[in-house]
Amino acid sequence: MLKKNLSAALIALSLIAGCSSLSNEQRANVDRDVEVGRIIAEIDAVGYEAVNVSPGIDEFLNGLSAFVEQQRNVSVQYREVVKQHRDVTSFLAVNEGKTPEELLVEIDAFDLGSKNENDKIATKLAAYTKATETISEENSKLTVELIEQGVRLGYLVTQYGTQVAQATAINVATGFFKSDDAEEELTVGTAVLRAKDQLALLNEINGLIEADQDVAESLINLQEQLDARG
Repeated sequence: MLKKNLSAALIALSLIAGCSSLSNEQRANVDRDVEVGRIIAEIDAVGYEAVNVSPGIDEFLNGLSAFVEQQRNVSVQYREVVKQHRDVTSFLAVNEGKTPEELLVEIDAFDLGSKNENDKIATKLAAYTKATETISEENSKLTVELIEQGVRLGYLVTQYGTQVAQATAINVATGFFKSDDAEEELTVGTAVLRAKDQLALLNEINGLIEADQDVAESLINLQEQLDARG
């Protein structure tokens, strides 16, 4: 029984994480300001207020909601950085997944139109990196936390599978007729569905920030090569 539940939990976790992932091509065409703004708006729509549905799961659900609110604030900070360093974040998004050699070509192309040192990507990247230090640390913690929260939610989905299925069916059946002002009845099923939505959004913002940080790290590692070239 334990093995069966664990397998189901891991399947549920993969579904939760998978629905929020973006391909490299999609990320490259994403306006970070618009995309982060959309995620923040969806977090607000899903909500992160405390719930009271069942003593056995309230602690987890409310702990996750508190974490969602915290990460929403990190997302707001990241969006401000994106606005202030739009040319850098666009460069990072477009060049995700490229080799060091390819990055050097892109750096040369970027710097070709630079009027002074402040306009070059290395200088801009240094300012961006400094601005995102705290955000990067928080996002690294989020990566670890998402694994734990995802597994716990996976167990919850299997434990309350019937209630979740019923809530999903009701949402599908009434979704086209429900007004925006209508309040959804709070049940174990709807609370778990909200937790799934919360976790999916956390995965999405985590993926965007992590993708940018990965490219930024690659560029920083190339800094010595840039300096050596003069």
